[in-house]
This record gives sequence, C-alpha cells and structure tokens, in this order.
Amino acid sequence: MAKKTDYFEKTKTFLNIRAQKIRPVLNRLFQALKEQKLKERFLSVKEMIVSFTVKQPKTAAFIYVCLFCSFSIGCLDKPFAASRLIAPADGFWHYVAELNPAGWWFLIFMLLWLVYMAVAGLSLTTDVFEKNLIKARAVLFILLALSLSSFVTLFLNILTGRYPPEFLDTMNLYGFSAMRFRVSETSFPSFDVQSIWIVAMAAGSYLPRVKRWFFLIAGIITLSQILTAACFISDAVMGTYIGIVMYHATKWIVSENRENSPLISL
Repeated sequence: MAKKTDYFEKTKTFLNIRAQKIRPVLNRLFQALKEQKLKERFLSVKEMIVSFTVKQPKTAAFIYVCLFCSFSIGCLDKPFAASRLIAPADGFWHYVAELNPAGWWFLIFMLLWLVYMAVAGLSLTTDVFEKNLIKARAVLFILLALSLSSFVTLFLNILTGRYPPEFLDTMNLYGFSAMRFRVSETSFPSFDVQSIWIVAMAAGSYLPRVKRWFFLIAGIITLSQILTAACFISDAVMGTYIGIVMYHATKWIVSENRENSPLISL
C-alpha cells in the first residue's frame, strides 16, 4: 500500500513540476499572440508547416519523429521513467506487456510457414495447394519485413548504445554510450515495439478486415512498454516509426513495379 502511495505521489509531483514549467511559457506565448504582427507571423509559419507536410509527407514524418524524440530525450524520458519504475510490478500494464512475443515472432512465423508448406504438399487438390501456398508466401513476407526491421533496430541500438530504464533505477545511469554491442543493455529504438508494429502492419496488409484490431493491439502493447518503464517514450516512438517505415520498405522490395516507384522519395 505504501508503494502505491509513493507511486501516485511521485506521478503527481512529476505532473505538477511539468505544469509549473510549461504554464509561464504558454502565458508568454498567449500575450505575444495578442499583438497582430506576431499573430500574422504565427499563422504564416503554421501555413508553411501544413504545406510542407502535405507536399512532402515522408520527409515531414521523419523530421517530426526526430524532433519529438529529441525533445523527449531531453525533457520527458528520465522523469517519466523514474515515476513509473516505482509502480507495482504486478499491475495490469505489466501483464499486457508480457503478451508481446517479441523475439519469439521469428519462431512463430517459421513454424507457421512450415505448417502451410506441409499442408500444401499433402493437399489432394490444386485449389487447396494454391491457397496454402499463398498463405505460406504471406508468412514469408512477414518474416522478411520482421528481419529487415529487426536489423535496422539492432544497428541503431548498437550505434546509440542508450542505457535502458532499468539502469536508471539500479545504477542511476541515463544517456548514451555509442557503439555498445551488448544489445540486451540498450533500448533505442525499442525492439519490442518495432516488432509488434512490423507484424501488425505486415499481417494487416493480408487481413484488411481485422487490421484495425492489429493496430489497436500494437498501440496497447506500445503503451504498456512505456507505462511499465520497459523502454523510454522516445524508444517507443522511434520503434513504432521504424516498424511502419520498414513495412513499406519491404513492400517496395517485393513489388514488381520497383522501377516506377522509388523507395526514397519526398
């Protein structure tokens, strides 16, 4: 009971401190906007950002994700993770976080591919053979997407070498140590988050009727990773972004119209 009280008190203190810091900035901003010239400039900048986003959505998404991650690393990640590390270890979100197979996805889809290939090989009709072969190819696509996304995530984890939230609790370490090859002790981007999003995106492309449920599950598991301090906020955001981007990259790789649709475009 004492732990729960400490948890709520620390969360409340964190929110109050953030509110106290943000409130003066917002007040100054509102006062400045009362002046017509500044208001016109603000609207002009807003229109420019909207126009840039519409014309160059891929570039804009990359910039926005990087800007948010930079802001989160500097202002949000450490205090929020510290407030969550004292939360009860047997709470609802901890159970949700454990639902993500993470590294087991490879084994799951390999077994699924073998099942479809075995059923196709033992089928007595052409129709059953073709249906199971199509399913096996779909599973291979998911495996390819998962492999590419995991490789990119592994590379970034080694390159950035970010200490995971548990180091903040046990050794009071927060920050980055480039070129760390102990990937089990790194967290940027989140392996768990990128894996659930790449699977949700890839599987959803073959099951459009239920893809919204896949996205909902991926979103809930991502939230659970943040709320249980399994990763920082910026780790989850970048992991989500990589999962989505690598799905489209894999889709381009297997496309028969690659020459007419460049992979990297604005």
